[in-house]
Amino acid sequence: MVARALERATMWTLSAWRDLSLDAKITGPLAVANAALLVANHTTVQTTSDAPLWRLFPSFTGLAWLALAVVAAAAYPYRDRRHGIGFTARDRWIHLAGIVVIFAVVPTLASILLRETGRPYTYVHDGAIMVEEAARKLLAGHNPYAADYLDTPLYYWPMVNNPALYHLTYFPFLFLVTTPFVWLFDRLGLFWDQRYLYLPAYLATLAVLPLLVPRVPQRLGLVALVGLNPQLFPFVVEGRNDFFVLVFLFAGLALVQRERRAVGALAIAVAGAAKLHALFLLPFLVVYFVAHPPPGRPRPRDLRGAWTAAWRPLAPAAIFLGVTFLPFLVADFPAFYDDVVRYNAGGAAWSYPISGMGFSALLLALGVISNPQADFPFAFVEIAVATPIAAYFALRLWREPRIPLMLGGYALTLLAFLFFGRYFQGNYLGYILAVASPILFLRPGLAPRAARRERRRLEAATR
Repeated sequence: MVARALERATMWTLSAWRDLSLDAKITGPLAVANAALLVANHTTVQTTSDAPLWRLFPSFTGLAWLALAVVAAAAYPYRDRRHGIGFTARDRWIHLAGIVVIFAVVPTLASILLRETGRPYTYVHDGAIMVEEAARKLLAGHNPYAADYLDTPLYYWPMVNNPALYHLTYFPFLFLVTTPFVWLFDRLGLFWDQRYLYLPAYLATLAVLPLLVPRVPQRLGLVALVGLNPQLFPFVVEGRNDFFVLVFLFAGLALVQRERRAVGALAIAVAGAAKLHALFLLPFLVVYFVAHPPPGRPRPRDLRGAWTAAWRPLAPAAIFLGVTFLPFLVADFPAFYDDVVRYNAGGAAWSYPISGMGFSALLLALGVISNPQADFPFAFVEIAVATPIAAYFALRLWREPRIPLMLGGYALTLLAFLFFGRYFQGNYLGYILAVASPILFLRPGLAPRAARRERRRLEAATR
């Protein structure tokens, strides 16, 4: 009897699944799974340790928020199955937006409020504090890479012997863009929280994503995949910078699709000036530009032509990167190198401890590495693994210059480099999954506008 009931339930579930639209097949299970993870797995740094998101809310309101998340998640596939085409595209966008607000926006605003009304080192990630204080160091006339952070709220952040007190691991654009906001808020006596930039960047990323794919179900599915990525959206709450990078990266890709190459490359360079992750896309972008010339131009046949094809669209990006990095490289190169390279790779006086879920954690668990502070030549392993992967995809991209292939090569190269590094955090995996998500929906070689032109051409040819 029980076996037959389970069989019937399974058959009904499979039948219901087949009847769902593409976006409901993605959004429903993903949202429901995240609703389940909200109970204990989706956590954020709070006062002295990490705790589930629902504990951000007082008394019974945390449970009410959980219940609302479950209902909103389950209602999407229910409405799709029950109403079919009556569940219009507008309704779907509104419903998905509601899920995003419940899951990510509300707890982020709660964290900001709790931090502002409490202590500045609680309910926030130490990386956000570091960027805020780096901006203040710059305003005070100090080089953020040569300074320490013992006189900032970072000193009280709940981590014993935090090496971030002595190293600024982030690229310059993050604190450069933050500096005018910090100056204004401090002058007005207002509390600045880095999530005032990161939360809009998260929402802007979700607004840019539909530009990458042509049809509404694909757009909804892509927004759900990235916006509800279980290894990414919870980190918006505590103030990590992944979506601040992704918004520029995806905007750049959308512009490149539309043959706005210089502006697109510049947007990707902005992402690279904020985080190393995005810089890995630039070599693939160079190959794509050379191998896939703009409409009406032949493919270059010599080095001079290849140089021209690459340099023209990439010149603004190169200038921007130079303006962003050179002042700090010239001012104190050893300090920059120690903070950005040696601190992350090992070899600094106080390097980042081995942690996360990558190759380094495996070596530590097996006893190959004695302790989390020990040095190990991870950089050689990273380069040895990532280089052949990058070369393979660059060669394929040269033969088949397609954006999905470019994204695939970028994602796998970045995965190899980060996984074999000193630490591999959950949001690193989330970032890689996010940049790979559009591949599922991109038709080879065609941007949305190009796809429409191709469709009109085929229709005219068959008349």
